[in-house]
Amino acid sequence: MNTQERSVTLVWLALVALTLGSAWLGEEGWPVVVTALVVALIVAVKGLLVIRHYMGLVEEGSRLRSVMRLYFVVVPALILVAGGASWLAV
Repeated sequence: MNTQERSVTLVWLALVALTLGSAWLGEEGWPVVVTALVVALIVAVKGLLVIRHYMGLVEEGSRLRSVMRLYFVVVPALILVAGGASWLAV
């Protein structure tokens, strides 16, 4: 197995582990704010891994890379807002 195949395999395993971790998190009875924070972190990490290793967006000046990075900042922020709003409503 060459270096590139090994890297792709390790990233895939990390994505699977993060997915399983988020599924486990959904089964636990943690407070909403903690769950929202962890889910937002998992979404951000998974997004950055996909952008870097599977989409090949590593160039600094790429517009698509900028848009995708913005997406993976906005979505976790919305998750945090939703988690915080539900915590305030209780």
